Amino acid sequence: MDITDIPDQISKAFKYSLRSRSTFAISLFTAIAVSGFAYDLLYGFCYIRWHNAKDPQYAWPYFAGLVFFALVVPSTIGVAAFLRARTQTRPFKAGQIGIAIAPFEVFSVAPETLGTANVLQALDIVGTQFFRVVQNTLSEFETATELEFRFLPQYTNITSKREAVQYREKLRATLVIWGSITQRTREPLDIRFSMQADSQTYDFSDLAIERFPMLPLQYFTFLEAAKAVLRDGDGIRARRLFQQARKLGEQLDAKFKSNDNVTFVDSFLAKLPPENAAPAARSATAS
Repeated sequence: MDITDIPDQISKAFKYSLRSRSTFAISLFTAIAVSGFAYDLLYGFCYIRWHNAKDPQYAWPYFAGLVFFALVVPSTIGVAAFLRARTQTRPFKAGQIGIAIAPFEVFSVAPETLGTANVLQALDIVGTQFFRVVQNTLSEFETATELEFRFLPQYTNITSKREAVQYREKLRATLVIWGSITQRTREPLDIRFSMQADSQTYDFSDLAIERFPMLPLQYFTFLEAAKAVLRDGDGIRARRLFQQARKLGEQLDAKFKSNDNVTFVDSFLAKLPPENAAPAARSATAS
């Protein structure tokens, strides 16, 4: 590792250390020690060549730099990581369709990847980028601008429906997504995840990257978004989202040769006023 890589490594260390107070304290102490050691080596290297001396001299500039690089910089990065994590757990604003994605639990039974660093890397890269793909595909739809995605910090640990319900209520989220990724030697990643809505839990299991249920995930996301908006009393906005869910439901029904999803969405649409009902009502009031 090059000296110039140290700030980036410290930043990553703090990112993963936020799982508990003890790991955060250990990471802070380690960052201070590593930064101080690296600064001392760099100072000695530069001093000897600049002054053509045999040994470096330690005066007040050395100690001022040591305090800055070994104490101020790691502490600042640590505080920034902590504040960023706190921001990620703030409740969604009223009216927002919030979709919170918790860090996936990663299990590895492959001997070559049993190290902590590799597990954390899998947690960060595989789990996060997996739903980055979902976010990107959802952004293709016109109504997707109303969805607010948020990746929760590393210390968020959701392993059951009860915990998911608690986080959903705490965050005022429309959906909370959590799951696990298992890696085995010479086998595809085994992916399992769940989506917790207001009164419904959607479970997806025995998945692989090649068999990711993108279409059902899109359908259920817009369906639950529409139901949440309807509960808030915004019928016009709910109709737009239900119509988007219906289009996806048609594709699901065509794939599985049924009519269940379209019929279910139509049952909600039938209870909503027509699209031109609200403007007509305003016009009548004005006259």
